[in-house]
Amino acid sequence: MTKLRVAFDDTSSYLTRASWRPVLSGPLAEIWEAESGDSFRLMVPKIESAPDYQNMLQSMTLELARFEGRQPEQVRDDIARQFLDITKLRAASSELIDDTIPLHAGIALFDSAKRLVTAAAASTLMRQSNFGRNMPRRAINHAKHVRLGHTIQGSYIVPIISEVRVPDVYSVDEGIDSQPRLDLKVEEARFDRRVTTTMAHALEVLEEIAVTRDRVPSAADVHDAVAEGVSRELCDAVFQVLSTGQVDSYDIDFQWAPAVTPPRLLTGSIDFPKGAVHIVGEIASVLRTSERVEEQIIFGIIANCAAPLGEGMGRVTVQAAIGGRARTVKFDLDWKSFALASRYMAERRPVFVRGVLHMPSGRQATMEVSAFGPDPSTMTLDEALEGPDPDVILRELPPPRDGSIEP
Repeated sequence: MTKLRVAFDDTSSYLTRASWRPVLSGPLAEIWEAESGDSFRLMVPKIESAPDYQNMLQSMTLELARFEGRQPEQVRDDIARQFLDITKLRAASSELIDDTIPLHAGIALFDSAKRLVTAAAASTLMRQSNFGRNMPRRAINHAKHVRLGHTIQGSYIVPIISEVRVPDVYSVDEGIDSQPRLDLKVEEARFDRRVTTTMAHALEVLEEIAVTRDRVPSAADVHDAVAEGVSRELCDAVFQVLSTGQVDSYDIDFQWAPAVTPPRLLTGSIDFPKGAVHIVGEIASVLRTSERVEEQIIFGIIANCAAPLGEGMGRVTVQAAIGGRARTVKFDLDWKSFALASRYMAERRPVFVRGVLHMPSGRQATMEVSAFGPDPSTMTLDEALEGPDPDVILRELPPPRDGSIEP
């Protein structure tokens, strides 16, 4: 991973998080000092286009590595990934894969990367069992700009790289009583993190029903998994690697950008052993023939919470980016969920809403909501300390039922 670009804001972020502070600043470089009190200083280059930028960066990395007692390559990698989410796809085999991989398995691994990203992007926009030829154009375009890194040692590892430079909350300059405005550029920038979050959660759910359980999932289990982002396309991406017969396990590891708050309540690593190939294939077959029920997902900020008298429900208005435009969407929530919505509005927290969206021409957009909660692509410090929030309406997979997959 040592070939990743390192800019000044990457270095600045790393040093700030490691308790360093700038003490002198010039047009081409800054002097930073460790806050530990031992008067250790570094010269940090600022201008990437400067002729000596790379030499200065190398010297700074060597000095920092000596100070930390680590290898320079490790320090540079940690600096470079400050604003990068890196998803590592690992194909492992004790006999066939080391630093090289059989051609057939290698092609399947790289193609799986594209399929996973496209499927996750599609499920970030809507929940559907089988997209087929109706794959959203935005999902296809998203896969075109996601980057792959150089392969990494450790069996055969392909890293998917997504840049994330987004705030956790919306802020305004007009004061705490002013409503935040939806920023389309910010929402566009959030999409990469949201796609990776969807991928991580959907693969976690697929692992749970295909690997962790000691029984074959029922058709109802598979249907419930669709609501969590699992699709036929996501299953195919895993199946094609395992079905080569040359891979003992297919592991996916998520490294979240250190400088950006991580997603809510996700495991960091997922493992599909080769023995799961048949059940993953069966799940994909069920999803391929399932009745297509579309639920759209919108992300945005809460503009208003109202409690009409005598209706038994609270009414929420969300500003969301839909089709590249800022739109307002109204929907009703029960009182418990409405209280959470009021809290998120006060905190200026981005939220997600899943359900059936109605957008009649020239009229107010509305939604029949099946799930609502804070944007799962980031979490607050309180959420990190508290753990799972039982009050958030996020559909969980039900307890195992008797039965097996039925077409």
